[in-house]
Amino acid sequence: MSAQPQSEPDEAEHTPERCPVAWCPVCMTLSVLRPVRPEVVGHLLRAGTEMFLAMQAAIDARGAELDDRPETGPVRLEKIDIG
Repeated sequence: MSAQPQSEPDEAEHTPERCPVAWCPVCMTLSVLRPVRPEVVGHLLRAGTEMFLAMQAAIDARGAELDDRPETGPVRLEKIDIG
């Protein structure tokens, strides 16, 4: 009886059925999107891209607004006792 060497899993074989990581986000996404048509996936990716671009524009606008404020000195913090 000879023991066969254990082969390392190939990255090309990284599928939800063979993934060694529990709750792998890549495999979970692939298993959800597998039955979906490619047009839907493309639409979702474009929508996600537009959402992130809108968030970036809002953050950039807020940063520009904060840059235009005059310096008011150090901010005074006040402790509020809740309990």
